[in-house]
Formats: sequence, structure tokens, C-alpha cells
Amino acid sequence: MSSGTKATRNSDGSNLSKRQPHREIKSHQSKQVAAVPMPWRERLRSAWVLALIGAFLYWLSLPPMKMPWAAYLAAACWVAIAGRECVPTRTDYWRIWFAGCLMWLALLQGIRLAFWPLYLGWVALSLYLAAFLPMFIGMTRSLNRNWLVPLPLAAATAWVGCELIRAYFVTGFGACMLAHSQIPWPSMLPVAAWFGSYGVSFVVMFFGAVVVQWVDWILRVRSTVNATQSKKLPLANAAWTMLFVLFLLMSNWSLQSRDRLIASQEPIKPLATVLLVQEDMPTRFDGPAENWVIGWNRYEQQTALAARTHHATTIDLVVWPESTFIAGPTEDFLGKSWIDWVESDGFPNDLELSKEEFSEYVKKYKERLMQYKVRRVASHFGPEQPVLLLGTDVMKLRPEKTARYNAALWVSPKSVDSFEYYAKQHLVLFGETFPLIFDLLNLIGLGVGSIDAGDKPLACKLPSGVAVSTSICFEDVLPHLIQSHVSQLSAQGMSPDILVNITNDGWFRGSSILDHHLNNAIMAAVENRRPMLVAANLGISAWIDGDGRVVRSLPRLEGGSILAEPIPDGRWGLWQWIGDWPAKALAMVSCLPALVWLAKRILKKRTLPG
Repeated sequence: MSSGTKATRNSDGSNLSKRQPHREIKSHQSKQVAAVPMPWRERLRSAWVLALIGAFLYWLSLPPMKMPWAAYLAAACWVAIAGRECVPTRTDYWRIWFAGCLMWLALLQGIRLAFWPLYLGWVALSLYLAAFLPMFIGMTRSLNRNWLVPLPLAAATAWVGCELIRAYFVTGFGACMLAHSQIPWPSMLPVAAWFGSYGVSFVVMFFGAVVVQWVDWILRVRSTVNATQSKKLPLANAAWTMLFVLFLLMSNWSLQSRDRLIASQEPIKPLATVLLVQEDMPTRFDGPAENWVIGWNRYEQQTALAARTHHATTIDLVVWPESTFIAGPTEDFLGKSWIDWVESDGFPNDLELSKEEFSEYVKKYKERLMQYKVRRVASHFGPEQPVLLLGTDVMKLRPEKTARYNAALWVSPKSVDSFEYYAKQHLVLFGETFPLIFDLLNLIGLGVGSIDAGDKPLACKLPSGVAVSTSICFEDVLPHLIQSHVSQLSAQGMSPDILVNITNDGWFRGSSILDHHLNNAIMAAVENRRPMLVAANLGISAWIDGDGRVVRSLPRLEGGSILAEPIPDGRWGLWQWIGDWPAKALAMVSCLPALVWLAKRILKKRTLPG
């Protein structure tokens, strides 16, 4: 061996030249590491085990289990993966994604109950949503390791970024957010009035990361290797913890102050007296048309029972859930039994009628509708007939294309011309916006029709002047959609005093999907600081106040009614003004490392010779 070459010795005493290829050294070392058995404590800290435990805890935190404390531990498990010294391998990321798949399959299993082809939709949606878990791990590591963002801030920023992306991407899905785990703890919700549900998610993930740092510090103190470094009190952790405690104290103080203010002003005149009707309309994709008639009759009977029960009360508004008013009055409209209202915006080119005959046909159809259905329902309330908000379908006739809307029909029994309707804007993925699947189902004779999307919100005023804004079905799953409704209507001078959601959740057979949907309605009430009323076929119908507390609700899979008397709220929050822009800013920050890396790769390729 030459004098210029230094030698080292392996554990067996053999020489290993420094000039030996690095690949062999690395291979030799990897074999040695692989041969060492992993202690059980280290196995518990592996990405695979932590991901599974975190997925199980996240499932515990949401319906049907509803254990809010589990959300913090789930967040801690996932942050622990992102904060590990060793870099997660590609296999680790696949395992994290698989753990996410199991979690989402368990959370959303009720989707499959709607219709057998939706087993495919249930699996596809779960596989897609699971991708956000490894994405969160990668974003957190990049912000923390490469951009030196403190771990709690990095984790909370990345999580909010992922939640916002999935609320917009692929039509948007904002259910089962981390914030929804805190619904049983109303003192955690006031921050939503300022930063939306994303603000609540930020707080939960932030403190979950603080828990990880405390555990890491405790383990370092007990370690002989790092004892000298770890005996110093981690001031940052103490500061984060004090900040979280201060947040809890302020939120609880805000909630109690509101309660004291209401108590000091009682009795408070309610905004309106609203009757929410819940019954059983048989709900099947391939069900016979008679189901609509059966459902309509049940809802009329339940409405009549409620009218007799509350005969001494003047009711301002009666609400039937989504699609429950569907059933032809006496004859079909041009052969379509599912139409309940017709708006003529021109003469359809494909009709074998003259314009005069067509105009007369529409007029008579509306008169029959008013006589046999609207006035029949309103007659149960005596001379002071309420306004009706009815879930139905609306046909808009135009020369180029006839549109069909899933709509909320506002109608006064006193006038055939006194009506308006809100057409659903956000159509349900795999249920209303999957043309290829619909075409295949039509080919095999199941006859699934297509629905068109509306283009604007609507607020209607009751005779008292109270403005009511409506959303349909899972539209309240998108926080930005309800906020935009309130913002647009306020700019038009029609700021809604009450929010109403009508939905047909009978598809899901009483599963936890009903609870997830109700959680979104609760968050919408807090975000917009307005009472939210939910009328749901087969449940869960509810009266929710502006603090997100359920004043009254009906059990699932049962008939009944709620006489809601919501009081004015009037509080202002940042969310009503700017919506989810703070969350969008965090999403941009969380994506910034990936964008910078991608830009460098592109520039590097362009600068290579040839």
C-alpha cells in the first residue's frame, strides 16, 4: 500500500481502503443495518405503524364515534412521521397512502348504500382522498427541513393547504375535515367565524404538532446520549402551549359572553317561525314513479299533523326537503312526471304545439299545480297560510335546450305568479355529474336523467321582511360556496338572516354520512354567524344557532317536525368579508417548496448542453 493511501479497519480487522468505491461501502453498511433487529419501540415509531394509528384515531374523532380528543392524537401521529430524522422512502409513502385509504373507506362507507354502482364511487373517492395524507407529510417535511419553518407552523400550514385543495379540486369535497371533529366542543368553534373551518383545523393540527415536540423533548431528556442538550426547557414549546391555552380561554369566554347577552335580552322576538318537515320518501335510483306519490302523501300527512299540533301558532314558512314535492298534480307535463314547475324562456323548437297552444298548456299546468298540491298543503294552516319552501324539480324551457334543475321552489299559496326558485349550483360527484356512468346506466335500462347546474344564489323575503337563503343537498359541504352566497346576496341588499339547507339523505340509509352532512351545516352556521335550518328526508333535520349548537333535531329514519324560532345573530366575522383567502395563502405557502423544486428542474434541463 502506498504511503499516500490511508487505511481503515472493519470490525473483523480487515483493511478497507479509502479509495475503495463508495458504492461497495454503502452496500456493505446497508447489509449491516438490515441485519440488526428493530426494537419494539422503534417499530412503534415507524411510518407504517404511525400512519395506521393516526388513521384509526382520525376515524374515532369523527362520526359515528365522535371523540374530539382523538383528532389531536391523530394529528400527532402524522406529524411524528413528518418530523422524523430519517427521510421517508417511497415504500413509506405508499404505506401512508394505504393507511389513508382504509381511513376514508371507513369514514365514507355510507356512500355505497345509495345505489349499487356507487360502490365504485365509494372506492374511487376514498383512494383519491387518501392521496392527501402522504402529500401532507411531504409538504410538512419540505417546509420544516428545507425552509426552516417551525414544525407546528409547518404542519398546520400544510394541512390547511391540503384541505383547501380538496375543497376545490375535482368539483370539491369538504366533508370530514379535521375541524369537524371538534363539533361536540362548541368552545373550539368561534375561530371559524374569522378563518372558517380551516382555522379550526389549523389550531388542532398545530397543537398536535406541539404534543409531538413535547414527547420528543421528554424522550431526549431520558436519553443518555442527548441528556446534556435536552435539560434546557424548550421555551418555544412552552410558548406554543400557552398560546393554545389562551386560545381556549378566549373562545370559551366568547361563548359564555354571548350566552349572557342573550339571557339579558330575553324574551327575544324570533326572526320567523319555521316548520321543518321530515318523513320517509322512498329513495331509490331505479325505484318506480309511485314512490314519489307515496312520499308526497306522507309529507302532506306529517305537515297536517304538525299544523294541528301547532294550531295556536302563526307559522311563517313551511320547509319540505329536497325532491320531496315531486309528483305530477294530475297530468304529466309533456310526458315528464318529475316536473313540478315550468319556466318558459322561449318556445322549444322540438314541440308539436303552436306558441299559443304551448302558452295555454303551461298556464293550465301551473293552475293544476296550485290547486291540487300547493293550496292543498297550505289549507292545513287555516286563513294565515304560510310561504312554502319545497324541494322539487324545475324545467326551464328554451329554444336551444331545455334545462332541468334540482331546485328549491318558493311559492305563496295566495298567487300562482308569486314564485321563485333556487337552482342547485354544485352537483354531486358520482351522483349528478358523471355523464359517462349515466350513459352506461341508461344503456342497461336504468334511465338515470341528467341535471343542469344553476348559476346564482337566491334569497327570498318572508312577509315580515326576513330574508332566507337556500342551499340544496351537499352544497354546504363547500365552505366557500355558502360564503359566496352570503357575500353576493349582501352586496345586492338581500343579506340573508336565516340559512336553510334542504336535502334528501334517505339515500344513505341512516349511516354516518348523515352526521358528516350535519357537521358541515353546523360549521356553515358558525362561519357565517347565522342560524342554519336543515330539512332532511329521513334525517337529520335540525335547528342550529349561530354558535354551532343544535337547538333541536329529529332522529334519523323517523318522521316528525321541528318548529324552529331562530333569533337574530348580527355578529360580524372576517370570514363573511374575505372568505377563504387566508387559507388560500397558506395553501400557496405549502405548495411553494414543490413549485420551487419544479422550477429548478425545468431550468436545469434547459441549461444542459444539447
